[in-house]
Formats: sequence, structure tokens, C-alpha cells
Amino acid sequence: MAFLGQEEQLRELQDRFRLVHAILFAGIIILVSRLVYLQILVGDRMRKVSEENRIKRVRIASPRGMIFDRNKQLLIDNHPAFDLEITPQYLKESGQTEEVLKKLSEVIQLPVDEIRRRLEKSKHQASFLPIKIKSDLTRDEVAKIETWKLDMPGIAVVMEIQRTNLYNDVASHLLGYISRVNARELPILNRAGKNYTLDDSIGKFGIEKELEDTLRGHDGYEMIEVDALGRRLRSRERQAASTAANQPASFQTGAPGKNVILTIDQDLQMAALKAFGTKAGGLVAIDPRNGEILAMISRPAFNPTDFSRGISPELWQTLIKNEDRPMRDKTIQDHYAPGSTFKAVTAIAGLEEGVITPQTKFLCTGSMRVGNRTYHCHRRGGHGEVDLRQALEQSCDVFFYKLSQKLKSVNDLAAWAKKLGLGRKTGVPLAREVPGLVPTEEWKRQRLGQAWTGGETLSVAIGQSFVLATVAQLANTYAAIGNGGTLYRPHIVKAVENSDGELLQEISPEIMSQVELNPRTVEAVHDGLWRVVNSPRGTAYSQRLPGADIAGKTGTAQVVRLAAERIYDKCENMRYRHRHHALFAAFAPVNNPVIAVAVIAEHACHGNSGAAPIAREVIKTYLTKYFPQQFHLDEARVLAEKRAAGHRTTDTEDQAVTDDTEVPAVEGEPVSPGVPEPHLEGAPSP
Repeated sequence: MAFLGQEEQLRELQDRFRLVHAILFAGIIILVSRLVYLQILVGDRMRKVSEENRIKRVRIASPRGMIFDRNKQLLIDNHPAFDLEITPQYLKESGQTEEVLKKLSEVIQLPVDEIRRRLEKSKHQASFLPIKIKSDLTRDEVAKIETWKLDMPGIAVVMEIQRTNLYNDVASHLLGYISRVNARELPILNRAGKNYTLDDSIGKFGIEKELEDTLRGHDGYEMIEVDALGRRLRSRERQAASTAANQPASFQTGAPGKNVILTIDQDLQMAALKAFGTKAGGLVAIDPRNGEILAMISRPAFNPTDFSRGISPELWQTLIKNEDRPMRDKTIQDHYAPGSTFKAVTAIAGLEEGVITPQTKFLCTGSMRVGNRTYHCHRRGGHGEVDLRQALEQSCDVFFYKLSQKLKSVNDLAAWAKKLGLGRKTGVPLAREVPGLVPTEEWKRQRLGQAWTGGETLSVAIGQSFVLATVAQLANTYAAIGNGGTLYRPHIVKAVENSDGELLQEISPEIMSQVELNPRTVEAVHDGLWRVVNSPRGTAYSQRLPGADIAGKTGTAQVVRLAAERIYDKCENMRYRHRHHALFAAFAPVNNPVIAVAVIAEHACHGNSGAAPIAREVIKTYLTKYFPQQFHLDEARVLAEKRAAGHRTTDTEDQAVTDDTEVPAVEGEPVSPGVPEPHLEGAPSP
């Protein structure tokens, strides 16, 4: 019996050994199978993963293309900037967090608590992603960090490119700025196949935005070897071997962006900047022969460099709260009543419609009555009997009031204004251009639900009432008047080159329309505009430039409607925000012009003293630089003539004002009730 019991125990032990053997065998089979799978079946992939645990791919940013003026003077460049980053994963694994932060605090002069706060702010992101702690490190800070880097695991200095406007805020609205791609933009860009990341910068405004695809480069990368704490050990110079092993190349060169040559001349820009001084406003200069924009400036402005690596909230608030609106491009985003600069258009309409001739005369007594309203001339005593040339020369409002009465309707004025480029976008390749406004009878009926009145045509004839124009439109209109009726699409880009200076593309002029003007119309209007600047009775005679033969027109745009008893008040005595805007539009020389300029100087009161000097400086700079043999500009002669004649220093400005007895005029009331508010969208927030 005992023997049988032992035999059963032995059998039970044997069963257990067999089970253990089976388990061991199965384990060995599983282990071997797993090894076969990892080493043979997916060996290449696992080897790559293993490599990537110690090899880090570092992006090498390629520079954006540079921007030059027409003479290859550099305007926008790329300057290196250094940032400090901390990778939380490596910092924690080192076990030296406190020591590292204290040492880092001493180097970058930033309190430890502030460093912790910035780390804490990004705690929700993956710990292996670097966190930017400080931007724009000094060279001394970079040197110290690199020296002590082995004692500060997880710390890295990253070089980035700072987009720099070499002339600070000059032409900032034209050139624009770049900024980081935000989370809202990223999916939209990538759906369009643009391949951006949140670390990339993108043009947000101006030329930087409009030519983003041209200016943007293609980044390269480098594979570097790191230790367990993420510290760089050595570069991976094994491109051929890696490629042979079907692995990523250790180094790939990027491609820099293309360079852009603009049509603008930086000397003209600087001349305009100096002439503007502290005034707010805008200037556009165009070549009437091809539509090239020679100068384009809006004041006040902002520095695009401040945006390239993230603008501070404090600076952003300062910019958007400035009452002079430095973020708005006053050349294309704001429109103004053109005032008496519109009279050249009215003159062309009258001559081309055949309702007057250059010899037609009207009597100006200082005002005229239409219905129950009195329309005043800027000269209280009137100009007497004047013809078209004299009316332009002296800016006689009554002449143009009476001319407009001879037209069939305001629609005739509107038709000619639109033919000459007003009331529609110029087509300049910049975003947010507004079209301005040239009213018609139908427009008022649809917009305000009211019928047009004859008195409103009088106001339109002198550039008031509902008429609105941008500075760019005025410049283009005067360019067309100057060249005899050819309306070009204004363009800013002259050529595109690669980084080696090889020409890739050259931009050709584009004619938008050709206005068939009678040569006698052109001659009469040109002569009248020439007299404005060069005749002793002209409203801009004090701004003449002997040898330049400038032809132009002064103007003012009322900001508020004035009561009858205040229409002849001195503008300078008004509250600043109630003072008239000053305008001047011109071309030179009068025969075969090579430059057309339009200027708005906000709240500067008089076209002659507030806007014309700015245009004069730009014209003088341009003619002196490009046509020194043809134009002998003698300013000393002008000063001598003024002293000898005791010439006035202020102009008889054409302040078109109306005694409104139908609707009471209230000080501070907008000039044109019912006119759409100016386009209020400025540059996008960073």
C-alpha cells in the first residue's frame, strides 16, 4: 500500500515537471519568436527608433528673401537672434533642477521664481518639448551659457532669424511685418499644402504678406547625437552611410527665399519722412509713364522689427490706443474728401461734355444762392470774372458751382471721375484697400432712400459732400491727367531675384484703361494746374520750384461742418481734431511728366502750407537725382524773389464751405451725414 502511495506521488511530481517544462519551453518559444520579430522582421524599424532616442533632428532655418528698393538699397534684412530654451524632461531626469535654475538665473539676470513661472505656464505641453524662457540673449549671455552648458542639462541656446527693417518705421505699412503662425492659421495653411508649423513665421501685413510664397525659404535640418539628458555630443557626419542604410540623411541644406526689388526709391521715402515731420497723413508718388510707385509712406507708423519675434502686449496697446492710428495705412485704408483737388476732374468733365470751353467765364462774387442755401467761395469778396485756367489757378469755388449746373446731372461728374480712377480700387497689390466713393443719383437712392438734389451736385463739383478718395487714388488720377489719359495699375514690385542675384522675374506695366481726352482739354487743364504753382495768383505759388514746372492743385477737406458765422474762422484757432485736412496733388514737369504725387496731411489746415511742401520735397529729390542735366532747380532764386516782392507766406486756401439754411449746421457734426464710415479694419493683431 505504501508503495502505491509513493508511486502516485512520483506520478504527480512528474506531471508537475512536465507542466514546468512546457511553460519553460513556451516561454523560450515566445522569447525566440519575439527576438526574431524584433531583430529580423522589424529590425530596421527598431534600429531607427533606437537611433532616434539618441539622435535629435534640429531644424536649420533658411532665411527669408531680402527686400530692396529700386536701386538695390537694402530695406529688409535678416539678423541673428538667440533664445534660451529649457526641455523639462531632461531637467527633471538630471536631478539638479534647483542648482541649474539658480546658475541660470545668475547668467540671464532673471529671478528663479520668474523662470519657474514660465515653466509652469507651459506645464500642460509634453515634457520633451522645449520651453522658451528668454528671447534676444546678449552675446555675453550666450557665451556664458555655452561655457557652462555641461553643468546645466536641459538648457539650450537656439538661434533664430529676426526680420529687421533697416529704417525702423519708414514705409512700415508698405513693407509690412512677419509674425508666428498661430493655431487658428495653421490648419488653414496646411490644408492649402503650405507645410507650416507653429514655430514658423509668416507674413502678416504689407509686402511681407502679399509675397509670402516668394520671400519664404525652405528649411533644412541636421541630425545631432545627444546623451540621456539631451545634451549635444557631436554632429552626425555620416550622410552616405545613413543613406545606404535607408535612414534619414544626417544633414540637408535648406533653400533661402527669393529677393524682391521694389519700385520705390528710398531717397524719396526719406525726403517725405523729413518733410512730414510730426504731421499725420500719407503720400504716394507714381511714375505716370508706367504706374511704378516711387514712394509710399503713411505717418505715424510702427516698427515692423518689433513684430518679427512677438510684440509685447504693452507696445501693442500703445499702438492701438494712439489717436493718430499708426497701424492704419493712410494711403489706401483711409479715404478723405478730396476737396479742391477734385476740381481738375470737374474741369475735364465740363470740357469733354461740351458745356464749357477754356474761354468760358463766370462771375464770382464770393457766394451764390441755390434754393434756400448759400454756397460760399473761399475768398469772401469773390474772384470777379474768371475763365477755366484762372478758376483752377485761384481755386474759385463759384466757377465750379456754375459749371456743375450746366451738366445734365451729378452722373456726368461721376462718370468722368471713375474713368480717371476715382470711386474704385487702384489695384495696388496690397490688402485692405478701400474703393472710396463717387456718388450718383442711384447711389443716394439706394443708400439713403432719398432723391438727389441739385445743390449736392455743387458740393460734389468741389470735392465735398459724399465724395471720398484715397491718397493712392488721387496720385493715380493725377498721373492719368498728367500723361493725357492713360490709367496704369500701380505696382510696387519691379523684379524678383534669387539669392545669387540672378533675375527670375521682371514686372511689366499694366494699363487698366485709356481715357480718350481732347488735346485741347489736356492743354487747358495742364495750364491751369501749372498756374496754381507757378503764377503769382496761384494758391501754391509759395511752393514753386523753378525749373521743375510743377502742375498741381491744393485742397482742404473739412472734418466737421461749420455754422455760417464760423466759415471764415482761422483754421489754426480750431480744436486740433476739428481742423481741416490739407491736400495737394501734382505732377511734374507739366509737359511729359515723370512723377505724380498726392499728399494728405491730417488737420494741417491748408493745402499750400500743410501738404504742398511735402510733395515739393519729393519732386525736387526725384528730379535732382534722376534728371540732373534736364532740371536746374534753383531754390535760392525762389527765396530771393520772395524777399524782393514781400510775398505772402500763407495761401488763400480753397476752403469749400456752405451756409446750410436747410439743415442747421452744428459745430462738431460730421461733414457728410449718411456717408459710409471709413473702413475701420487696420493691420491684424499679432
